[in-house]
Amino acid sequence: LVAEWLASMGFPTSKSGPSARKWGAVGDAECEALLESANTLDGKELAAQGFEPLTVGFANRVCATQRHGQPLVVKRHTDLISLRLAPEAIGAVDSVAGEAGLGPRVLCSSRRGLVMERLEGRTLEEADMHNGDLPLLEAVAASLAKLHQLPVPKVSEGKPMLWRTVDKMLEVVAQRPDIWPAKGMPALGPVLVEVMQAQQALASRQAKVVLGHGDFKPSHVVFHQGSARIIDFELAGPNYREFDLMKAFRTADKSFSDASMRHFLGTYLASTGEACSKEDVDALMAAARAFEPLTWLEASVFFLTLPHFKPEETEKWHSLAVDRWAKFEETKGFLQIN
Repeated sequence: LVAEWLASMGFPTSKSGPSARKWGAVGDAECEALLESANTLDGKELAAQGFEPLTVGFANRVCATQRHGQPLVVKRHTDLISLRLAPEAIGAVDSVAGEAGLGPRVLCSSRRGLVMERLEGRTLEEADMHNGDLPLLEAVAASLAKLHQLPVPKVSEGKPMLWRTVDKMLEVVAQRPDIWPAKGMPALGPVLVEVMQAQQALASRQAKVVLGHGDFKPSHVVFHQGSARIIDFELAGPNYREFDLMKAFRTADKSFSDASMRHFLGTYLASTGEACSKEDVDALMAAARAFEPLTWLEASVFFLTLPHFKPEETEKWHSLAVDRWAKFEETKGFLQIN
């Protein structure tokens, strides 16, 4: 039924589209063995068993491998995934997006992690969103629009993910007030006030909530032969659509392209079936720019959390937290936070 519904809405499914490629079967037991290997083996041992270490993130360890001729990505979650997703929601959006042809096809999903097909193509960089490559912008916009039209999985329902994750991280930070930047940041109390005021500002705006990615930066898009597919759904769930739109274009330097973002938004609106006149694009542009301070606020809180888990780099995390907080202060007028 899910596949039929997706097909009726124009989404490619495992029977028609990018996910239809055929390989030998990878069974559940083999998937669990892959997850265990990704978790327990060191770099040399992984290489000896045919794994290619890719990334080590905040809450995961990612490797590439191959089984039965099928290129795979193995993502093993750490306990820190609980700061992002409820146990029952782990892998839910990955599976929905994969079935819709918008992300990698998920072969195995459990609370321990995911085994997925490995996508062909390159991950985008920040510059890709600002250099005027119109076909690329259109492909990315169309994929994001389709993601935003998918229903939120029942296990992922609840308040917007932006506030769920910020609240969880602030709970961690509040437990150790002694681990706080010595300068450049207000105290925890004023930070909590800013978060509360931001929530109130969004409530008054009645910002639209969709099935959002939650961390839609260019490096989470894989581009291949004119199509864009999305990866890394650890912050996905109900969220403000403008948060994704702004995260795709947010930049810390002077490379921001107003023209590129407007073209992207026009394609996005057309792909959702909404009106896409210049006035409509202007309105969505203003709504998306209002979320820029929230992208910096969320990033600052994230870096404030990291010393609790990776204390050996506390100075680095504090520096990044202070930098993101300064950018929040510079831009919070977009959201009209007093």
